[in-house]
Amino acid sequence: MVIVEWKNEEYVGMDSKGNKIKLAGNSFSPMELLLIALAGCTAIDIVEILKKMRKNIESLKVEVTGERNEDYPKYWRKAKIYYEVKGFDISEEDLEKAIRLSMTTYCSVAATISGKTEISYSYKLIK
Repeated sequence: MVIVEWKNEEYVGMDSKGNKIKLAGNSFSPMELLLIALAGCTAIDIVEILKKMRKNIESLKVEVTGERNEDYPKYWRKAKIYYEVKGFDISEEDLEKAIRLSMTTYCSVAATISGKTEISYSYKLIK
């Protein structure tokens, strides 16, 4: 369960553990949070998959850019994910497999938005 309250001209979201986040104004927009959720979901998948493959991942950065529909509702028409992965024993094939598994099997956020949103990805592997 999540809750969003509007008080004192401010929106605050709260998760089931009590963590809070400000919305709108000078803070996150709900649509930005959706891209953050996508980036976070696939990042967690990639790290866990590579660890299960016994690969030594040192760092991961995920950037997501999107294009929104011009008319209402202004949903994300496209989401482009860029992964920057550092690990000395990770091959391109390992990374491709991890990304593919995340996008097709594990990432619930990708599964949720993929009906309306065209998701593509690219990556850079740093040894």
